[in-house]
Amino acid sequence: MRRLALGAIATLLFATIAWTSHGGWAVVKVAKIPDAWIVGKPLQLQWQVRQHGVKPAEGLRPTLEARSGSRVVRGTAAPFAEDGEIGYRGRIAFPEPGDWQVTIHTGWGDLKTVLVPWRVVDSVTPVRGTVEEHLASRGIARFSEVERGRRLFVSQGCVTCHVHRDVPLGAGEVPMNGMLTRFGPELSDRRFPAEYLASFLEDPSIKPPTAPGKSMPNLALREKEILPLIAFLNAERRAAAR
Repeated sequence: MRRLALGAIATLLFATIAWTSHGGWAVVKVAKIPDAWIVGKPLQLQWQVRQHGVKPAEGLRPTLEARSGSRVVRGTAAPFAEDGEIGYRGRIAFPEPGDWQVTIHTGWGDLKTVLVPWRVVDSVTPVRGTVEEHLASRGIARFSEVERGRRLFVSQGCVTCHVHRDVPLGAGEVPMNGMLTRFGPELSDRRFPAEYLASFLEDPSIKPPTAPGKSMPNLALREKEILPLIAFLNAERRAAAR
């Protein structure tokens, strides 16, 4: 029992050191995710680790991996600074068809982002033009606006503070929740006027904090991210007051 207690204390101390040495919590925001991809074609991902959801973190050493069943592959990752923007880029290739799930290990303590799996297919014919055009020519449908929003709920960092039943938290599935799950409201059965939600996601400061230090950071969401998020959050669920 004493050994277990000491082990728990050591684990807690390590977690606290990792938390404080990196300046508290952070949000991982991935710039773009594909609807599907092609075997052997390197996929480039770009992301920021935003301290307290705001300031991009520098000097991290991230790693990238993907899993499909028992198969694991690893990619490369490195920092970038271009046109006044800083962040990280990674490249990874999928060796065989299947549903592949990418994990970004950020280098910010043990913080990681586990993206929703996507389909990887054989190219069948040489890829001409963009991957998106090639997949469309093969009849592989793009995501609906609701499904795209569900995936953006993860990739844009909403899972750092919020829970939604359509985004797995574990229970046999790879967890996708972030550092402060339940810091923000649970969103499964909440619904909002679309116009208000669009304004709020663009500029969260329009809503006063619910408690001191408890306000949503501005994640610099763009319209092409905001509209699918609204579709996902408002999809066939009962209305709830703000």
